[in-house]
Amino acid sequence: MNDLPTAIHVGIILLGTVAVATVHRVLYRMVSKKHLFWLFLNNIIQGVIYLVGFLWAVSVIPQLSKVSTTLLAGSGILALAVSLSAQESLGNIVSGLFISIYRPFNVGDRIKLISSGVVGYVESITLRHTIIKTLSNTRITVPNSIMNKEIVENSDMVEEIASYYVDVSISYESDIDRARAIMADIVGSHPLYVDVRKDLTEEKVPVLMRAFESSGVALRARVWTKTVDDNFRACSDIRIEILKRFRREGIEIPYTKIKLVEDEDSQP
Repeated sequence: MNDLPTAIHVGIILLGTVAVATVHRVLYRMVSKKHLFWLFLNNIIQGVIYLVGFLWAVSVIPQLSKVSTTLLAGSGILALAVSLSAQESLGNIVSGLFISIYRPFNVGDRIKLISSGVVGYVESITLRHTIIKTLSNTRITVPNSIMNKEIVENSDMVEEIASYYVDVSISYESDIDRARAIMADIVGSHPLYVDVRKDLTEEKVPVLMRAFESSGVALRARVWTKTVDDNFRACSDIRIEILKRFRREGIEIPYTKIKLVEDEDSQP
């Protein structure tokens, strides 16, 4: 006769555990700004909620109450046994904790793993692994113990703006001053370009001569934008526009030409 109340009691505890975990997850999503530490702490709290609910449910079952009491009383011995049998998992949890505290990267950061060459955006961190969304929209799962030892290049950690060079070669016969003026105008007028001058009397976009080449002169302009993604887009737009303007202005971009000469003596 006591089995039914016990079953109801256990059911209430399990349902309550799921409800508390669900409420916590909803509240976390409402207030979280996706900082790495809070994301990792959220996973720990979720695990603790389910563990407490499970032990509580076990404790109300008479046949298992002594087992739960023994587990709680011998938690030190249990922890030692678990640590010996699950060193890798515990290593991932500890490494994840260190990553979340010292934050070499944050959720949403664009990173590169130097040893493997993997490039992508940090999507999440769990108790066991870090999830990276690659530029080809795939997911890579990296154990936290490996991630903690990895050399990471973080594109979002240095400054809030990014830069990259646009290199263009022109022939020796072309007007170098006109070419430099066109490049400066196109780069400086792009909507994503960020003016980084401290002294506004200086050139907005310096266009420098990078080198003498076998077929022409190499020119270089630096493109500054707010983000790395903006920089990819801006540099692409600028290269396309430079090509169009150079064609209209008669400025030649040198390229390898192959001229076939037919030997008249070889004709039948």
